[in-house]
Amino acid sequence: MLNGFINIDKPVGLTSYSVIRELKPYLNNSKLGFIGTLDPIASGVLPVSVGFANRLSEEINSNKKEYIAKGILGEETDTYDSEGKVTGKAKFDHISEEDFIKVLSSFVGEKEQKAPIYSALRIDGERMYNLARKGIDIKPKIRKVELFSAELIDFSPPLFQIKILCGKGFYVRSLIDDIGKKLNSLSHMVDLRRTLSGAFSIDSSVDIETAKNKLADNLFKDLIIPSQEVLGGFKMINIDDFELKKILTGTPIKMNMGYKEKDKLAFLDSSNNLIAVGIIEDGMGAPKKVIRNA
Repeated sequence: MLNGFINIDKPVGLTSYSVIRELKPYLNNSKLGFIGTLDPIASGVLPVSVGFANRLSEEINSNKKEYIAKGILGEETDTYDSEGKVTGKAKFDHISEEDFIKVLSSFVGEKEQKAPIYSALRIDGERMYNLARKGIDIKPKIRKVELFSAELIDFSPPLFQIKILCGKGFYVRSLIDDIGKKLNSLSHMVDLRRTLSGAFSIDSSVDIETAKNKLADNLFKDLIIPSQEVLGGFKMINIDDFELKKILTGTPIKMNMGYKEKDKLAFLDSSNNLIAVGIIEDGMGAPKKVIRNA
C-alpha cells in the first residue's frame, strides 16, 4: 500500500475535494485526504495524504502557513472575497502607504478574529456557509488566531498585495476585511496563494497534471513524500523484525536510555518505511497508530 504525501500546487477554480477526485483513479484503492482546505478562489500548497498518512494529519506540523494575498480597497462583500455580493462601498483616496503599513502591522500577534459567515466552520453541526446560503441569520464565530508576520508587497490603490505568515485557523479574507475597516474604508480579497503549509513548500510542489502523469507512469517514488520526512518533533526509531511484530500488534517495546516520558516516536522497519507512530510511556515505546489499520 502507498503511504505518504503528494505536495500539490492547487490551481484557482478547483475545490480541495476536486483535487482528490482527480488523483484517485491513479492511486488504485488508496485512501486519500488533504491537510488544510483551500477555497476555489485560492491556489497553492495543498498536501494530499495517501494511505496511512491520512491518520497522521494531527501529527504533521502545519501550524505555520504562508500566504500571498491581493485585496482591493473601496468595497466589501458578504464573503469577504470577490466571489461574494458587494454589500458596501467607501472612499479610499485618504489612505497612504504609510497608513496601510501601520494598520497591517497592528494585526501581528495573537488576536481575536471574526470568521466569515461563508466558511466551513460548524454551528450546531452544520457548516456556516450552508446556513448563510439558506438566508439564516447567524453570528460570525470569533476565535483567537495568530499572525506571526505581515509584509506589504505592493500598494497601488485600489489594489494592494500582502505576504503573511499565520497560524492554524487564520482567515486571510477576514484580515483583509478588517484592514479596510480599520483604515476607515472597506476592502475585500481578490486573490490568494498559499506558499507554505508546515513542512510543505510551494518550491517542492507539483501541478495536478504533472502528478497524474507521474502516477500513470508508475513513478510513485518521484512524487510521494515519505510521512517520516514531515513528522516534525518525532524521534525516528529503527526496529528489527522481532520488534516489528510487537509494534504491529500494538505491543510496547523496550527502549534504550536517552528518551524522556511522552517523547513522540516514529517506528521504522529495516527498509526505513514508517509502520507506526507512538510515544514513550513508562519507559517503553508504545505504538498509538499502526500502519496495518490504515
